[in-house]
Amino acid sequence: MDNNGGGSSGNEQYTSGDAKQNGKRTCHRHTPQQIQRLEAYFKECPHPDERQRNQLCRELKLEPDQIKFWFQNKRTQSKTQEDRSTNVLLRGENETLQSDNEAMLDALKSVLCPACGGPPFGREERGHNLQKLRFENARLKDHRDRISNFVDQHKPNEPTVEDSLAYVPSLDRISYGINGGNMYEPSSSYGPPNFQIIQPRPLAETDMSLLSEIAASAVEELKRLFLAEEQFWVKSCIDETYVIDTESYERFSHAVKHFSSTTAHVESSKAVTVVHVEAINLIQMFLDPEKWKELFPTIVNKANTIHVLGSGLPIRGNCNVLQVMWEQLHILSPLVPAREFMVVRCCQEIEKGIWIIADVSHRANFDFGNAACYKRPSGCLIQALPDGHSKVMWIEHVEVDHKLDTHKIYRDLLSGGSGYGAKRWIVTLERMCERMALSSIQTLPPSDRSEVITTGEARRSVMKLGERMVKNFNEMLTMSGKIDFPQQSKNGVRVSIRMNIEAGQPPGIVVSASSSLAIPLTPLQVFAFLQNLDTRQQWDILSYGTIVNEIARIVTGSSETNCVTILRVHPTHEENNDKMVVQDSCKDDMLMLQDCYMDALGGMIVYAPMDMATMHFAVSGEVDPFHIPILPSGFVISSDGRRSTVEDGGTLLTVAFQILVSGKANRSREVNEKSVDTVSALISSTIQRIKGLLNCPDC
Repeated sequence: MDNNGGGSSGNEQYTSGDAKQNGKRTCHRHTPQQIQRLEAYFKECPHPDERQRNQLCRELKLEPDQIKFWFQNKRTQSKTQEDRSTNVLLRGENETLQSDNEAMLDALKSVLCPACGGPPFGREERGHNLQKLRFENARLKDHRDRISNFVDQHKPNEPTVEDSLAYVPSLDRISYGINGGNMYEPSSSYGPPNFQIIQPRPLAETDMSLLSEIAASAVEELKRLFLAEEQFWVKSCIDETYVIDTESYERFSHAVKHFSSTTAHVESSKAVTVVHVEAINLIQMFLDPEKWKELFPTIVNKANTIHVLGSGLPIRGNCNVLQVMWEQLHILSPLVPAREFMVVRCCQEIEKGIWIIADVSHRANFDFGNAACYKRPSGCLIQALPDGHSKVMWIEHVEVDHKLDTHKIYRDLLSGGSGYGAKRWIVTLERMCERMALSSIQTLPPSDRSEVITTGEARRSVMKLGERMVKNFNEMLTMSGKIDFPQQSKNGVRVSIRMNIEAGQPPGIVVSASSSLAIPLTPLQVFAFLQNLDTRQQWDILSYGTIVNEIARIVTGSSETNCVTILRVHPTHEENNDKMVVQDSCKDDMLMLQDCYMDALGGMIVYAPMDMATMHFAVSGEVDPFHIPILPSGFVISSDGRRSTVEDGGTLLTVAFQILVSGKANRSREVNEKSVDTVSALISSTIQRIKGLLNCPDC
């Protein structure tokens, strides 16, 4: 029976009245216009009352019973679809648990002692670990059952992995995912929306009062640091940036050192900029953990709000917002340790149109085990300017313990103000504000060039996909919470494996590899080389023996180096004169989405391969970019910290690849040391080719 596009048997109703009295029922089929109006109304109000039904009767010229029965049938159909989605979700959970268990068992067969690199565990140790795995499996099953009960009660509308992959063809070779193992974040994206693992203890009145005092004190300290510049700031002898004078600071703050180790040190820095974003909007983004991560995707890896304290608290002064937040920060390379902070964040308007957002570490009453760094009062002063601009002054002031041991090639960078310092926050803020402004344009700007992107909506969709690609790449760079292979690190390559279980990303086992090296060229020179399409086929494994062309460019910043591009990789064949020419057929062409930028401290080039069908979804603007699976690889380009700009000094280059070695259809495939060696050899050979092309074979 034809439903006229309504998708519900309720689109055909039976009339009442005389027909019923005669023992017959007359079938009435709704018109497409009536169905469209009813569907739209159902989305907003699935349970209309009598007045609303009568209004629809008059508007659509239908009987009250027809309206009533249509909504009843539609609710029944929706309930059936929700139950079907729930079953798919639970089947996915069960399959994930089984796959995780298989992956851990396979990993145990080839794991080496992390302390000495010795042989695999003996039978007794393996039996002990298997017992631990059984306990973990039982815990995960209990976790799945609790999620199942939650789903039954709340009827989630979030798409599952299977739903998201229905939008695109099979992409076993280009999926991406990450499974962070932090206690403050769920290890899987399956489950109900906003499902929280962290359950902090309720705050007592004394705790609230203490947090209020800490926040008020932090704001007052930042006022003095922002406004009394000459008294507290001196030039650093490392990179000539301004740092806090220790003696002056200790005289007025009476700060207590939180680490007794002689190798612990204090980092301080400040920077200032003007951005084209209204101050109120900027403050709202700073106070929302999700927008906070989006605004600083290359610094903030994870962030959660633990407590938001109400306005009725006994807060001194004019404190507008007070919250407790956990965040994990990471930059540049797996060789740079991530930093975790539990901070009290306070936003206070100190004058008309001037706000201070202060962060200060606080660990009391929170189960927070990372004690390797402590944030002294840090944050920013935001001043509203005319024409929707804002002036932002930033201060970072952190104590770092020796536990966070940085690799020697990054020590100069982190000891100055270019590591986790204020300048990195400021240049990232400038770049992302420019990107946000350009992404809000409704039409295609003349600076863009494209053969395939024809609408503003398609342009925004590709930009969002590029942002997600960069974010996922940066999350992968931490290489934490996964199975590591320390023997590869001795060869200069860091390798780890993980099970992909994130929603919106195809599942499977992914091997990640990265390596960092110093190059005696400026960051701009290295960036220009990696951007050059004429030489790309000489180092990029995805482009060997091909010709690479740019078919779309979306400008994302004031500099031409900041852009999202779509690259087409054409296979070639050799003619009699030994010249390589492009094949006539485009059916074997591969596309790559690439997002890159360059700022005052360095840059990034991140890319992911896609086939034609997947790219069509990306540029159509009809599919949420979150549903398009990607497996990004790329480069992080940074100054070496010995000069103040990217136009001089040397470069620190990080190369990172990801390879899916076992897709959804073949999860049980053994991931052994041979797979790890293959990925390690791949990244090593790529680095050797790059060094040769740059005439730096010995770097």
